[in-house]
Amino acid sequence: MAVPQPLREELRRDPNLVVEIGTEPVRHSFILQTRNPLLKNVKLRQALAAAIDYKSLVEEITNGLGHANNSPVYQTSRYYGPVEKQGFAYDPAQARRLLQEAGYKGEPLVILTNKRDSMPNYSAAVFAQQMWQAVGLNVQINVLDWATQLDRYNTGNYMIEAFSYSSRFDPALGLEQIVGPKDTQPRKVWENPRAIALTTKAMQTTDPRARQEIFDTAHKLILEDVPMIFTHNAVSAVAHNKRVVGVRPWAAPTFWGVGKP
Repeated sequence: MAVPQPLREELRRDPNLVVEIGTEPVRHSFILQTRNPLLKNVKLRQALAAAIDYKSLVEEITNGLGHANNSPVYQTSRYYGPVEKQGFAYDPAQARRLLQEAGYKGEPLVILTNKRDSMPNYSAAVFAQQMWQAVGLNVQINVLDWATQLDRYNTGNYMIEAFSYSSRFDPALGLEQIVGPKDTQPRKVWENPRAIALTTKAMQTTDPRARQEIFDTAHKLILEDVPMIFTHNAVSAVAHNKRVVGVRPWAAPTFWGVGKP
């Protein structure tokens, strides 16, 4: 059975049960509207990325069970390699320098979020707001119901959203979720021509080595361009009787490899 976070420690004390913890392909993020008059400045976006202490944010949100991941490639993917493990550097001093270079004058930035129990978007927004305010950013939070926030996402009507992307097991499909021309698909976050070309190539390529190079390049580009800030992958837990082995947490129940000891 899937275990909600408040019950995990209680079930761990049951001598007949095992609670397995793992990560899913779900990706939690802050998406940035690169056509916004303020956020079209890449140095401002880079400042937002440099101001976040990802380790602390993820530990707080996941009770110490999750790990930061700034890559569009999820952590349990075969394509999550040494390049993908290199993320944004937490550097408040650099964030302040970038804000100066961007000509930031204290203009308000608004994070749209929601309070769905199944997602950490609101908690992420609160923690990020504190870190962004600490470097001089004027950041406000606007809590919406999920349907309204999703509509704002689909129409591109936002500055920043604390947003979660559902599972895509192929990283090429994960890129397709975020990459594309905003003129025809307003929900797309990243319309850099290089990113669009890389995504198209990834969808057409089957060779694992060639695909790894594509995903490595896309990861490096997202760290430079900062159209969005991935924070971590979803943490999930599953409880099972000790008489069963081979159970692994995943996006949906799966019994591949499950058996008796």
